[in-house]
Amino acid sequence: MHLVVHVYACIIRFMQDTAKLSATQGLSQKRSVRAVVFDYGNVLCLEQTPEDMKGMALVCGIPHERFSELYWKLRPPYDRGDTDGPAYWTAVAGQQEVGLSRDQIATLIKLDSESIIRPNQGAVQWAELLHHEGIPLTLLSNMPLEPSRYVTKCFPSLSTFEHLIYSCDYGSIKPELSIYRDCLELLKLAPQDILYLDDRAENLEAAARLGINSVLFDTVEKTASRVESRFDVPVLSNGRSRQSSSQDRSTNRRPDRTESD
Repeated sequence: MHLVVHVYACIIRFMQDTAKLSATQGLSQKRSVRAVVFDYGNVLCLEQTPEDMKGMALVCGIPHERFSELYWKLRPPYDRGDTDGPAYWTAVAGQQEVGLSRDQIATLIKLDSESIIRPNQGAVQWAELLHHEGIPLTLLSNMPLEPSRYVTKCFPSLSTFEHLIYSCDYGSIKPELSIYRDCLELLKLAPQDILYLDDRAENLEAAARLGINSVLFDTVEKTASRVESRFDVPVLSNGRSRQSSSQDRSTNRRPDRTESD
C-alpha cells in the first residue's frame, strides 16, 4: 500500500514539474526583435474625420460621398509619387468637370495634410517606450509628397524614428512587395528580427510573405496583448509600461533623429 502511495506521489510530482517546465519554456519561446516598424495612418495618427472630408469636398465643390470615392480611387498614383499635389487635386476635381484655382489647390493640400496629424496617444506613448528601451523605430507609410513633408515637420514623435519610409520616395506602395524589400534593405536586418504593426490585413500579409513578423493594429490594448503573447517586447498596460524579460536595453539607446536627417 505504501509503495502504491509513493508511486502516485512521484507521478503527481513529475506532472507538476513538467507543467512548470512547460510554462517556463513557453516564456522563453517568445521571439525577440531588433526593430519595430509602425504604419502611420490609423496607427500612430487617428483616422480622418467626416468633417475633414467634408471640408475638402466643399473646397472642391463636389458632394461629400462622391468626393470620398474619388479621393481614395485616385490616391495610389499620388501615394506612389507618380504625381504631385496639384496634379492629384486637378484630377479629383476633373472627374466632376470642376476646375480649381491655384489657391483652392493650395488649400486642399493644406487641409489634406492637417487631417492626418492628430496623434493616437496610446500608440505614440508605446513608440516612446520602445525608443526609451533602445529598440530602433521605423515608419512605413503610404503617403504622398506634400502630406509626408508636413507630417515629418508637424508630428513631433517622429523625431525618435530612425527611418521614415514614405511610399512617394520609393515609387512603391503597400502591399506591393517592393516597398517591404526597401525597408529590409534600409534596416539591414533579417525579416525575423523585425516586428511590423499595421491596421490593414493585406499589408500584413504581404510583409509576412517576406518573413517579417506582422501583427494587426486595431486598439492599443488589443495590439499590445497580441504582441506580448508572442514577442519579448515592452508594451503598455493601462497607460503604464510592462517591460520585456530581456535585459535593460537603455545602454543601446540611439540618439534622436534631428530635423535635418
